[in-house]
Amino acid sequence: MFSDMKLNKINIIVMAGSWRAALLRGCCGALLSLLPGLTQAHAGYQPDLLVKLASEGDAAYLGAGIFETTAQLQSKTQAAFPGTAASYRILLRNGGDQPDSFLLRGAGTPNGVTLSFLDQAGVDRAAALPSGFATQTLAPGESVSFLVQVTPLAFQLGASFRVGVEADSVSDPARIDQVKTETVACGSSAALTISAPPDGFGPPGRVVNYPYTVTNVGNTVNSFALTAASPAGWGSALYADDGAGGGVAGDGVRQAGENLVSASTGPLAPGASYRFFLAVQIPAGSADGARADTLVGVAGTGASGFDQVATSATTAAISVAESVRNLTQGGAFAPGADALPGDTLEYRMSVTNSGSAPASAVGLKSAVPAGGATLPGSLRISTSPLGEGGLCAAPACGWVGETGGSIVAHLGQGATETAGGSLAPGTTLYVYFRVQVE
Repeated sequence: MFSDMKLNKINIIVMAGSWRAALLRGCCGALLSLLPGLTQAHAGYQPDLLVKLASEGDAAYLGAGIFETTAQLQSKTQAAFPGTAASYRILLRNGGDQPDSFLLRGAGTPNGVTLSFLDQAGVDRAAALPSGFATQTLAPGESVSFLVQVTPLAFQLGASFRVGVEADSVSDPARIDQVKTETVACGSSAALTISAPPDGFGPPGRVVNYPYTVTNVGNTVNSFALTAASPAGWGSALYADDGAGGGVAGDGVRQAGENLVSASTGPLAPGASYRFFLAVQIPAGSADGARADTLVGVAGTGASGFDQVATSATTAAISVAESVRNLTQGGAFAPGADALPGDTLEYRMSVTNSGSAPASAVGLKSAVPAGGATLPGSLRISTSPLGEGGLCAAPACGWVGETGGSIVAHLGQGATETAGGSLAPGTTLYVYFRVQVE
């Protein structure tokens, strides 16, 4: 009974690498420094500092019950690349048997790095370390923790950056404890990182652009070849993020003029980066949810890496169903209904967008069933499948009327008497009208 329906529409460096974040080869690994020290006797007032790598579990904390004026046993070391933070976790526990507050102090930020010293509320206390800052009062055995991040600013192979932290009892300043972190700038003869943009989506026929950055984290000049591979039917190409056509170079936003095909980074000095785009063409006519994985490869002398992104097609998927019930005799909506002359039938047409993208210009046209006449005032649009409740407002749901023996509906947000509107994914609208059987 339907016709003419219309639809438009320095943290921790993982030295072996990560399949998404980076592939690093040939780099020095994380280090652990343990030096001998002495344990001092327990006291009524006593800070107890512990330290571990942020990536380790709590069992890895060093220094429980060890009170050092110079950090020896309580020292942790790890490697980091320039621009990447090495992260440590420092725990301050009240090791005494009296409530106490503790003054935390440190030498400040070493040259060549940035330092953050985050408390449990996320407040950076690094600037306060040289003069010191006091904790809240801690009950015996109570503790607070801090996240220490040390980030080398430049490529300094073998450089070591030490951050020491001392805790003094406010009640008894003679009672102190210390821990130390040491970040080693790490490099290799050949190594790279490749960024990992999030997966993307778009309507059929659309080009989805992914910004990429390749960084030479080795200690020699290297050039890296760039490749992209997508399944058959899905086009893929690489373009330089060069700012051509009035754009901004390296901003990660592809401008209309950035169309220079890129097959190589060219020579990159240690620490230098190259930015480019992967452009994936979603095939026209793709079904909603169709997906393709594209592999971006980077290969240079002695080092290689890759990243994989998934691109999905998002389209509207409109379905229409009709049902009827006999109001005179009673009964629920069904595909059909028996009726006698004089009976009143109520028809329900449901329009659903089961896709993952909005449908635009949604329209519906259906002939009035033969052998009956539409009852005046019975045409309405609703969001209820039961036929109960009031009308749905026209700006939100649309317009319906009878024209030339047909029910015509323009549906969706923003619909008018002449054009359909937008129907969001997962939305169903119901068009109702009543007919008296002749």
